[in-house]
Amino acid sequence: MLTIDHISLGSRNIYAGTEQLCTETGFGQYEGGWFPHLGIANRIVPLGPDQYIEVESVIDAYSPHTNPSARWFYDQIEGGDVFIGWCLRVDTRDELQKLAEHFGTDIIDKPLRKRTDGVQRNAIRVPETIPCWQRGVPNVFLIEDLSEHPGAQPREGQRNTPQGITWMEVGGTEADMRAWLGDGAADLPLKYNGGRPGLYAVAVATDEGEVVIRRTAVTEPRQPASLDGSRT
Repeated sequence: MLTIDHISLGSRNIYAGTEQLCTETGFGQYEGGWFPHLGIANRIVPLGPDQYIEVESVIDAYSPHTNPSARWFYDQIEGGDVFIGWCLRVDTRDELQKLAEHFGTDIIDKPLRKRTDGVQRNAIRVPETIPCWQRGVPNVFLIEDLSEHPGAQPREGQRNTPQGITWMEVGGTEADMRAWLGDGAADLPLKYNGGRPGLYAVAVATDEGEVVIRRTAVTEPRQPASLDGSRT
C-alpha cells in the first residue's frame, strides 16, 4: 500500500523557513541533520507519527558549483520557500521490488541523511529522489522500523498536535499519476489542479482542526538524464 511519507520544503534559510512554518501551524520541530553528498541540511517538522515535512537549505556554499543536484536545489529556492518534492512509503520489500520493476530501476539501499548524533543509516528507495523531484513526481521509500521514523521523534515548541496528512494538492491529472505510480495512485489522498507537476498544498488534521500549508511548486520540472541520478 502506498502512503505519503514526507515532503521537502526548500528554503533559502533553514531556520527562518522552519520558524515561519511552525509559527503558521503551531507544529513542533527538531534538528534533522545533513546530506553529506549534497551539501544540504534539514530540520524536521512532524505531521504525525509516520509523516513529516523536512525544511531544507543548501548549507555548503560551494556545493552548487560542483554538484548538479545541489545546483538544481539552489536554483529552486532563489525566489523563496518552495515545495521541492514529496515521497511515498510502502510496507514491504516485495512491494518496493514490484515498483522497481514498474520503474525499470534497481532498489537503492544506500545512506542519505546523517543525523546529528552521527548515525547515517541506509535509506531504501526507488527510484533516486532528486531526479523524481526534478520531474515533479514522488519516489518511494521502505522504512522497516517505524519506531525510528522521523515523524515519531521528539520535537520542540509544539502548540498544535498534528494527526496526519488528510489531502495534498498536486499538479497534473490522476491519469498522469497513475502512469507514474501504477494503480496504487488511486488510493492516495490527492487533489489534482491540472497545472505543472509538483506539490502545491498539504492539509494536516490537528486537534484544533485542519491546517492547510501552501507554497510555490517547483519551477519548470524537467526530464533528468536518468532515474538513478546520473548526470543530473
